[in-house]
Amino acid sequence: MINVVDMIMLAFSALNERRLRSILTILGIAIGPAAMVSIIGTTEGYTDTIVEQLQSLGQNTVVLFPAKDYRLSDYDVDRVKVLEEVEMVTPFYQSRGQFRKPDGSTMVVTIYALDLNILNKIIVGSSIAEGMIPPPTMYTYCIAGDKVVSDSNIRYYRVGDAVTLNILVMRDGKPSLKTVSVRISGVLSPYGSVFPVNPDESLFLPLQAGRSLLSLKDYSGIFIIVRSAELVESLVNRLKNIYGDSVQIISLKEIARTVSNIINILDNLFFTVSSISFAVAFTGIMSTMFTSVVERTREIGVLKALGFSSNDVLLLFLLESILMTLIGVTAGISGGVIGAYFIAYRPLELVGRWTVISEPKITWWLITRAIGLSLMVGIVGGLLPAWKASKMVPVEALRYE
Repeated sequence: MINVVDMIMLAFSALNERRLRSILTILGIAIGPAAMVSIIGTTEGYTDTIVEQLQSLGQNTVVLFPAKDYRLSDYDVDRVKVLEEVEMVTPFYQSRGQFRKPDGSTMVVTIYALDLNILNKIIVGSSIAEGMIPPPTMYTYCIAGDKVVSDSNIRYYRVGDAVTLNILVMRDGKPSLKTVSVRISGVLSPYGSVFPVNPDESLFLPLQAGRSLLSLKDYSGIFIIVRSAELVESLVNRLKNIYGDSVQIISLKEIARTVSNIINILDNLFFTVSSISFAVAFTGIMSTMFTSVVERTREIGVLKALGFSSNDVLLLFLLESILMTLIGVTAGISGGVIGAYFIAYRPLELVGRWTVISEPKITWWLITRAIGLSLMVGIVGGLLPAWKASKMVPVEALRYE
C-alpha cells in the first residue's frame, strides 16, 4: 500500500500537468456551492428580517379595514371593543401629506390620527426620544418620526417647531389640496420601516385631528390589541363571522406565518434549482477524469509495473477528483458568501415604500449542505473513471499508443 501523502502529492502533480483543464473543471464545481450559498443565504436572511419586522409590530395586533362600500364608524368600535379577546381598540384616520424641508427638498409622509396613548402597543418597541405625547384635545400637535425631523446628521425640526403640510382631501366629490400646519410635540426614536407602518416617515396626531384637520369623515381602519397572541385566530374567525366580506382583516401574526411559509417554499425551490448546478459539476468531473484516464494509459501501465495495486490506482484517480472538488467547493463557498452580501447590499422594496435591509444568513448547516453535495458529486463523478483505470492490464496499458 502506497503512502497516502505520496498519493496526494502525485494527484496534485497530475492536476498541475493539466492545469487549464483542471481549472475549468474546478470552476464548474464551484458554480453549485456558490449558487446555493448566495441564493439560499440571501433568501433566509430576508425571511428572518421580514418575519422579525412583522412580529415587531406585535403578534397580538389585528387591523380592520373597510371593504367594498362599507364605512367604519363608532358603532363598529363599540362592537369590537366588547369582544372577549380584545384588550384595547383605537380607530384611526390615515392620509398622505407632503411638505418642504428647510433645505428645499420635499418629503412625503403618512399621517395617522389615533389614540396616541396606545401607540407603543401598536408599534411595539417604539419610544419618544424627546418631547411628549400631546393630549387628545391638542389635535394640531403631533409625534414625528425620526426621518421627518432629521436627515443623516442634519436636524431640520425640533420639539415646538411647526410643519406646514399639503394634504389631499375630497370636496364635493373632487380631490383638492389642503394646507395644514401641525406643531411637533414629540419625536420618535429611530425605528425602521415595517409593514404596514413606517414610523420613521410618519406623523401621528390625536384621533380628533382626523375630522377637524384631515377632513376625513369615516375611519380608515381600526387597530385592535388582542389580550394574547394565542387568541388572535379566535378573534379573526369571530370578526369574519360578524362582518363577512364587508371588511378586510389583517392579522400580523398570520402574515408573519404566511410570509415565512412562502419563503420556506421558495427556499426549497432555490435549493432544488441550485442543486441542478451540481449536475454540471458531475458531468465536468466525469468528462475530465475519463479523458485523463485515456491520456495516461501508459502511465497507469508503468505504475502497475512498479508495484501499484489496482486499489492504489483507484485511490490515486479518486484523490484527483476529490482534490478538484475540495478546491472548487472552497472557491464556490467563498464566492457565494461574497455574492450573498453583494445581492443584499441593495434594499429590497416591497409593498410600495416598505423596504427591507437584511444581512445574508450564512449558517453552518447551509455550508455543510454545499460541501456534502459537492463531495458526493466529486466522489461519484470520479469513481467510474478511477475504477476503469484500476482495471487496466499492465501489459496492454504499456503497449497503448
